[in-house]
Amino acid sequence: MKTKSRWSVRLGLPEWAKHTYERSPEDPLQLLGSARRGMQNGALAKLEGKFVLVVGDHVTPLSHADNKDIAALMARAAPVDQTPLFQPAPVRTAPPVVVVIKRRRVPAPH
Repeated sequence: MKTKSRWSVRLGLPEWAKHTYERSPEDPLQLLGSARRGMQNGALAKLEGKFVLVVGDHVTPLSHADNKDIAALMARAAPVDQTPLFQPAPVRTAPPVVVVIKRRRVPAPH
């Protein structure tokens, strides 16, 4: 009987960007998202058909069993929506209104 995978996989650019930087198009590393299992976490990528974890420039190959677990998770994963997370701030046409309320000053006795 197969136990539940302990890997947690999240797909998309916002996920892998937490762990590494964007690679050039010629780079064989294909960044997919992020993966975590216990204290082991990083950007999830595919390199030569195998899954690897990437943190910065450090690439950690995963075992055959881990590759099978992550492949099963990826088969069930929903497609990644590449819409940006943050909307640009709207352009203001007029400066904000500032209200200045003058306070009456009472001199203190010496």
